[in-house]
Amino acid sequence: MASSYAYQEDFTQMSRHSLFQLPVDKSKKYGQRSKLCWNNSSPTKEGVQPKGFVTFSLTDGPEYHVSQVANAVLVAKYLGGTLVLPEIIGDKGEKRRFEEIYDADKFISSMSGVIQVEARKHHEASPKRFIDVKVPYNANRNYIMTKVGPIFQTTQNVRVISYFPSSTTKLAEVDKDTNPYSCWAMFEALRLKPELQKLVDSIVGSLQSRDPNGQFVAIDYKTEMLGTGTCQSNANEGMKNCYNPLEIAQFLQRIGYPRDSTIYVTQSKADRSLCLLKDLYPKTFTKENIMQEAKMGETSELEQAIIDFHICSVSEVFVPAKSGLFYANVVGNRIATSRIDVLVPAQITSNLAQDHVSSFIAKASHPAYACFCQ
Repeated sequence: MASSYAYQEDFTQMSRHSLFQLPVDKSKKYGQRSKLCWNNSSPTKEGVQPKGFVTFSLTDGPEYHVSQVANAVLVAKYLGGTLVLPEIIGDKGEKRRFEEIYDADKFISSMSGVIQVEARKHHEASPKRFIDVKVPYNANRNYIMTKVGPIFQTTQNVRVISYFPSSTTKLAEVDKDTNPYSCWAMFEALRLKPELQKLVDSIVGSLQSRDPNGQFVAIDYKTEMLGTGTCQSNANEGMKNCYNPLEIAQFLQRIGYPRDSTIYVTQSKADRSLCLLKDLYPKTFTKENIMQEAKMGETSELEQAIIDFHICSVSEVFVPAKSGLFYANVVGNRIATSRIDVLVPAQITSNLAQDHVSSFIAKASHPAYACFCQ
């Protein structure tokens, strides 16, 4: 949803904002899916046969999946190709079928009238060779038609490899706003398979049951995020690009979160790095604490990453420990359901939560805002 440089800006400009106090009462729309501006209700042309096939893979973590799906849909739409459901390849090479993680029937039916979609199994035994094409995320129609179109016309089979444009990418290659077809793919068509969604819902329910008000804060922090290096800081802005658990705990204290607040951390298991956070906030939980041991053993690392992504998307408040695509695309999901309480830690003296609201929200600068109509 967001380019590689846009989500870095949020961690370096937040201290400049002077915002209104966060509201206590939630909007009636809170937690409900916002209305997409484009609703796939336009009549489609009958009898138009796809000219070839567009395939792709979902790689890395779930924060990449939404963007990879959106890009592949754009290519298939503009070139008139049939989109082949992708395989999923995890960070460590784990391979899964699309329907093992996502609701394939929902995706195919939702995209009806936009593009034709076929299951991957129809093409696994095909001798046809797919040509790899690199496409910048949110590429515009002209780029796809001129750069990818000639290859597609010749081979009728392309494999889309999405990459995230840098600040030096030519503006003529990508759209500033999210394309309506991408919006539809990300926020309407792409859903978890029912069994996995049920697991996410049960974890969310368990966390909510531990708080008198049924609320919890989700913090995206994993030890490997910070590696062996230190977080870069900007003394003039009073900002860093990442924060450790103690800094996050002190931040929550400063803005008034009580000691008995319920907190979920995306770290799979509690380790020494979380001790200081748990000292200040004893009701800090990881998947190891929440999921039954048998269920934890049954879920793969890929599924656990997807669980984290969706829990952070529905928590009362989301706090990212580090800038990156996970943060950016979680915010996109939260915008889609009017869950706009996203707080970014900062090395400033303000103890007001509104001074730490993500600029994606405060300035309505997130690309997802282009998808929804009031």
